[in-house]
Amino acid sequence: MTTGTNDLQESFENFFESALCGFITADAKGIIIRANKKFAGWIGYSTDELIGKRFSNYLAVGGKIYYETHLWPLLRMQGFFDEVVLELSGNAGQRLRVMVNAFESRDKNDQPNYIRFTILKASDSLQYEQNLQEATRLAEKELIKQKETVILREQLIAVLGHDLRNPLTAISMAVDVLTYSLGEHEANLLAILKKSTLRMSELVNNIMDFARTRLGEGIVLTKQNTTLKPLILQVINELQLAFPTREIIVLCDIMEPVFCDPHRIAQLLSNLLANALTHGSANTPVRIHAFHKDGNLEISVINYGVPIPADIHEYLFAPFTREPTKSSQNGLGLGLYISSEIARAHNGTINCTSTNEETCFTFSVHS
Repeated sequence: MTTGTNDLQESFENFFESALCGFITADAKGIIIRANKKFAGWIGYSTDELIGKRFSNYLAVGGKIYYETHLWPLLRMQGFFDEVVLELSGNAGQRLRVMVNAFESRDKNDQPNYIRFTILKASDSLQYEQNLQEATRLAEKELIKQKETVILREQLIAVLGHDLRNPLTAISMAVDVLTYSLGEHEANLLAILKKSTLRMSELVNNIMDFARTRLGEGIVLTKQNTTLKPLILQVINELQLAFPTREIIVLCDIMEPVFCDPHRIAQLLSNLLANALTHGSANTPVRIHAFHKDGNLEISVINYGVPIPADIHEYLFAPFTREPTKSSQNGLGLGLYISSEIARAHNGTINCTSTNEETCFTFSVHS
């Protein structure tokens, strides 16, 4: 039993003297009866010189007043105080900011026995905290600025997209009228103009949808029971005009109507198909596989050629994502983003796999 007690005492002594913080034990009146070497070294005294003195004797003037008028009464009243920043004053005039915790031990009659002080250097931690607070303030200020910039930009996009629609519609209608009254050569030029206006209209629609999603409105759906096969063929015929030399193969196993927004499904498929025709190998067909069974719908668009670069695959469905090597063919980089938002609005997903053999985008909705 004695051996165990000696071991505990030795362990405590080692802890008390080797700690990286200051320790003080004072009697019930606050008179120091023991201090460790760490605290004594901070203020330039030996441990023996501190015995018999009050802890407040080693505080700067302001701290001493605060200790005697506030902390000492608080200690008597509640038995502790913690994380109070004070400034020590050493024997050579040196100053050291510390964080002090104090605990008063009491007997069974609630009378104080002794007081233990734990003192930690506060200079580095306080400076770190101040720097952190300043960095947080600057970050919050910058975040507010960035949010304001984003809102302004997206409002501008929405207004721009809306205002472009009217002149585009007028151009498209004029082209339709002129096509029936001009010769073959002029008709070919008008066909090119028609394709360009359709492409511009698609870009405007994507801009408008992007602005809606970013400004909180989201993709708005008008669902109805839809026979999808004629819709798929219509999308293929429209894009075949822009890519007359490309082969598009469709395998459609959809017998029953699907409850969806037909306009949005057509938009999604058009984006995926146009993407496949633009980036796939010109010498190989693009395939569309569409299946619907037991409420589960899958539409896949498959092309062959160079796979999607790995460094952009992670951000494929983020807005304004484009392949740097084909930036002239990529438009604004909103097509896949809008398609993913349309899928999300239908409670579905779009997944992509891309290998040396094929690139496949699959739109899925599972009941």
